[in-house]
Amino acid sequence: MPIIVQKYGGTSVEGRERILAVARRVAALKESGNDVVVVVSAQGTTTDALVEEARHLTPEPAQRELDMLMTAGERISMSLLAIALNSIGCPATSLTGSQVRIITDTKHTDARILEVRPHRVVRELRRGAVVVVGGFQGVSTEKDVTTLGRGGSDTTAVALAAALRAERCEILTDVDAVYTADPRVVENARRIDSICYEDMAELARFGARVLKEDAVRFAEREGIAISIGGSSCDAPGTIVLERAVAPENPVVGLSVLSDVLLVSREGRDTPAGALDDCAFDSAALVSFFDGERGVTAIGRDGAQRVLAEGGRASLVREAAVLCIVGPSAGRALTMARARRVVEETGGGVLAGVAFGRSTLLMVARGTADAALNALHSEFFPVTTATRRQRPALP
Repeated sequence: MPIIVQKYGGTSVEGRERILAVARRVAALKESGNDVVVVVSAQGTTTDALVEEARHLTPEPAQRELDMLMTAGERISMSLLAIALNSIGCPATSLTGSQVRIITDTKHTDARILEVRPHRVVRELRRGAVVVVGGFQGVSTEKDVTTLGRGGSDTTAVALAAALRAERCEILTDVDAVYTADPRVVENARRIDSICYEDMAELARFGARVLKEDAVRFAEREGIAISIGGSSCDAPGTIVLERAVAPENPVVGLSVLSDVLLVSREGRDTPAGALDDCAFDSAALVSFFDGERGVTAIGRDGAQRVLAEGGRASLVREAAVLCIVGPSAGRALTMARARRVVEETGGGVLAGVAFGRSTLLMVARGTADAALNALHSEFFPVTTATRRQRPALP
């Protein structure tokens, strides 16, 4: 039978009714003649609560122990879903990342998958069971429990789909598709039917919460098409694959990463130079070079670490990164057009860079939403044909 891998986000398994709804949906998929593997995230804000509890004890919990703690959320979700499936007559077995043999490197709290040895999953499927896997976790080459970073359940699902040669991998969440911008912020955002790996990865890196960048990159390497849809509906969602199915618009989508700090290094006069020190290796998002000044955009956690190390690093200001992707998005004319639109909102552009299929603009954090809406109106003008109702959002 064909194998389908589904991933359900934390809100999808939050509470008894939602767990039962997911169980019924999974059982129906099984009854339609498929082998089913389900990857689940921790319920709601469980992971945040666990981390907060640890930090009440110490500001800097040991990373190994933090991994042990954080995997508890996914274990709860997978056990409850397996219990629900068995209760409605659908045989199910829950397995941790370690039991599935998701092998990672030794980096705690942000490990990378090296290989998957899904022999036990295959045995359970052959006996007719649905396999429910705790996402976001694996076991290192040193036999320690590891976690894959925020959003790591997406990567778990894609890795399993590749290892099992699954027919498809479905990422099911509280938003029913990928949109041209976040529909929570932009009222006239439009559904995207299909999108290429490169554009989806860039949107994910710069704020699109529907999918994690690592999962997209993994899918690209393994040639796995990802279907993104709603966990509570059967409407067609978005397919992520090597090339979009339909002809692409010059600009495909927009995203915004709002929690960014600009950091500069005294005496550094090129973007590449700003990344020379190892302190920036995992923290840097992108470097900008404007005139004689080079600055690096870093996520808040990474920036705080770099600044704490002292040296010649200094905080420039709090900011946000606007990301524009598509076949023509990296052209100088597109960047100039985007700068003009943002400047007309009164916010101004702090720095910008264009490359490949992307333009990135740095703006003051408080102006990001207005700038995003203005850019969307510019690149996706509303017409009678494109008007739509807003998607149902939680």
